Amino acid sequence: MFLSPPPPVPVAEVRTANRVTGSEVKVGGLVSKGAWQWVGNDQRSPLQIWIPLDLLIGRLGFQRVGTARGEALEWFGQRVPLETLTKRSLDDEVAIDASPWFKRLNVATSHRNGVLSISLKAPRVQKLRQGRGSTAGRLVLDLSGPALVQRQNDDLLLGVLITAAQEAKLRGIGLKAKRDRQGLRLEGSADRPTLTLASPWRLVIDGLRSSRTKRVRSSGNALQSALLNPEIQAASRNGLVLDARTFRVGVKPIKIYRAGVPFNSSTLELRPLAARGAQTGIRFLSQLAQPEQALLAVNGGFFNRVRQLPLGALRVDGTWLSGPILNRGAIGWTAGNKLLFNRLRLDQSMQVNGGRRWGLGFLNSGYVQRGLSRYTRAWGPVYKALSGEEQAITVRDGVTLDHHERAELSLGVPLTAGTSLIVSRAGAPLPAQPGDRVSISLRPSSPVGDQPQVLAGGPLLLKNGQAVLRGRQEGFSAGFLSLSAPRTVVAQDRSHVWLMTLEGTSGSDPTLLETTLALQQLGMLDALNLDGGSSTTLLAANRTVMTGRGVTPRVQNGLGLVRR
Repeated sequence: MFLSPPPPVPVAEVRTANRVTGSEVKVGGLVSKGAWQWVGNDQRSPLQIWIPLDLLIGRLGFQRVGTARGEALEWFGQRVPLETLTKRSLDDEVAIDASPWFKRLNVATSHRNGVLSISLKAPRVQKLRQGRGSTAGRLVLDLSGPALVQRQNDDLLLGVLITAAQEAKLRGIGLKAKRDRQGLRLEGSADRPTLTLASPWRLVIDGLRSSRTKRVRSSGNALQSALLNPEIQAASRNGLVLDARTFRVGVKPIKIYRAGVPFNSSTLELRPLAARGAQTGIRFLSQLAQPEQALLAVNGGFFNRVRQLPLGALRVDGTWLSGPILNRGAIGWTAGNKLLFNRLRLDQSMQVNGGRRWGLGFLNSGYVQRGLSRYTRAWGPVYKALSGEEQAITVRDGVTLDHHERAELSLGVPLTAGTSLIVSRAGAPLPAQPGDRVSISLRPSSPVGDQPQVLAGGPLLLKNGQAVLRGRQEGFSAGFLSLSAPRTVVAQDRSHVWLMTLEGTSGSDPTLLETTLALQQLGMLDALNLDGGSSTTLLAANRTVMTGRGVTPRVQNGLGLVRR
């Protein structure tokens, strides 16, 4: 009997997971700008969901916490070392896959028409506890489950169910508490540190300020409310200009918020805003503005969002807190004078025993490249290795003192006043040994770097009224240069220095070229692009007038119009 051969084994069907991207995120009913990527074929249960780190922190309540093994990302008891998380870039923002957290806490997600929706059932506030004595500024909310923690402009929004009695208790201790559709709103508390805990579920808010003083009634418009502030009104009588104007570049309307003062203002002067003592870390712009008594402020230059280190020139009162990189655009100035605009390098070298000169690539910088870099006490009290293969020498009073191996640098090497640490990366040879005589010299490529105050961003947009946008020469990628995003700009015309933020009003933000053309319409002569996107922020009298993504961001440095 003839037997037919068995049928062939079915070929397994291979289905690739869909990748959907969008530009808006809706969290607990509030929509903000922000890139995201959904991986998976199910519209309600993704395999992966990539969300910018800044959005997770600002709109959900994730926090970065320090551990013995370095920083970790934590949300309601689930903690993952930051260095182990896979990261990808979305519209120049650092994003991670949030799906493991969402699945564990039953966070509902969906997407439609470019909008990612995130929701979490609001838990009940079971108990309110206020600290005493030194912890009187601490508030603990005992919850029936995890909650969304959002920062919107100046306010902290908690996705919780709270009773009228509990609301009254918060008001009784001097907090501006208000129940709304998002849950509980604590006005003026967006820059307060928060901590989310599990087993049991708790939300801890530190540094709360009691505010029983009468405030200017809000008009519902942040700019109009700022203009009603008595300090702003007094400064306006002395030459301050604070307004918003809309220009059309092609068919795109662009709104420009601007704050400006005459160069010879007797009441306000331009100053960099930077943390003193250590360059590692990022902060809310209000935390940088308040110590300097800045009446107006915008965010400043670029920084590494994961390592939270500066990426560009920052000089305050003659001290280089961070050196320039990649010949990028920068401003330099002396109080009361016009600003200098140009691209900037800092040429550093060290000569060993009167012989060969060695180039030192970067000064106090988070920009990690093969070769030699130099760090001083302006970087902070301690230098810790920024890459896997490093060695270093310490130089003081023209003499090489110590040699430091990889293990010692990983733990941290003290940086004392008058000491330079010369760090070698990726196998670059160290130029000196202990006992060698060393001389270090540095020379800026432009008079910008000779000024006592310097801040870099990039690209340079305008110089002497002419467009000089050449981003590739400043080391920016083609993708960055073509990106539409909120912008922060420092500029000047014939009589004023201006701090400005820009955004689109019809759903599309300006590109760098559109920003340049809008500034020309406004009559600017010189202009420099600063860090934008989610970093974009304008403060007036410590009130948030505008943010790039609707989220209160943390930044590395800023620029302020400071009371003389």
